[in-house]
Amino acid sequence: MKSNEFAAMIERMKETHAKLIEPSHLVHFSYYKTDEEYSFFSEEPGILFVLSGEKEYQIGDDELRTLKQGEYLFFPKGVTVHIEVESGTSSLLVPLKKELTEHFVDLLRKYRNFSPELLEAPNRVCIMQEGWSESIEEALLKLLRSHADGNDYFSHLALSEILYYIFPNEHMLSKISYIMDNYYYPDPVRRVESYILENYHQPIRKEHIVEVARVSESHLNRLYNKYVLMSPMERLATIRMEQAALLLRNRSLTVTNAAGQVGYQSMSAFVNQFKKMFGVSPKDFQSNAGKK
Repeated sequence: MKSNEFAAMIERMKETHAKLIEPSHLVHFSYYKTDEEYSFFSEEPGILFVLSGEKEYQIGDDELRTLKQGEYLFFPKGVTVHIEVESGTSSLLVPLKKELTEHFVDLLRKYRNFSPELLEAPNRVCIMQEGWSESIEEALLKLLRSHADGNDYFSHLALSEILYYIFPNEHMLSKISYIMDNYYYPDPVRRVESYILENYHQPIRKEHIVEVARVSESHLNRLYNKYVLMSPMERLATIRMEQAALLLRNRSLTVTNAAGQVGYQSMSAFVNQFKKMFGVSPKDFQSNAGKK
């Protein structure tokens, strides 16, 4: 990380932020002088970058996780996000508004011949914690400069560049497909999506899902097959497997621990479902991921 450049930029952001009369609608910079905690319900998907210090975050009733300087959190629409932050921490929140996402997809269609509709099996997982790359860092600095200058035009361009680096391939671009689809889901599907994303790490029964949807089981199945191309329980299994795959990139994490973190009490059921989705055992997947 270009620590000197980032430190200078953060100081400038703190000064600019204190003087802003009309905050930008594209990004939200925050600096915390004291330890704080707060919660919010995500009205749209978002990306939270930690510029300095660290934060603890919790999606729904999941365990608290640490987000450090140099990392970002990608979270979906319709979930409760709880944040505990230490003093001296600064962060940048990018709400992925519908118009911003549509503009990014339009650019992909024109210059990369990409369309979310072309994805045969979209991996619609949308809770992700990553360290940012040098390319993202360069684009972040551009974004911070533009934001400090009050220039939303260049901020928008920098945001498109950041999205380009965060979603560099078909697997990652499928998350854009989820973001776009989510804006058009009917209310029962949105309610179930929020419930699953907040509670996938806990035991979930079909009756719980139907109760949350507030429609009959048969009607909910029809809606899911139409909009998500799978049943609600298949959707739950898909989310669990994709989240397990993200966890297993950490080679120090045991397969048993990963299974527990995504709501499986039976190791055999976890392994069988993982093999069904990825074609390899969790252990082999973890070994191969560590070599990349």
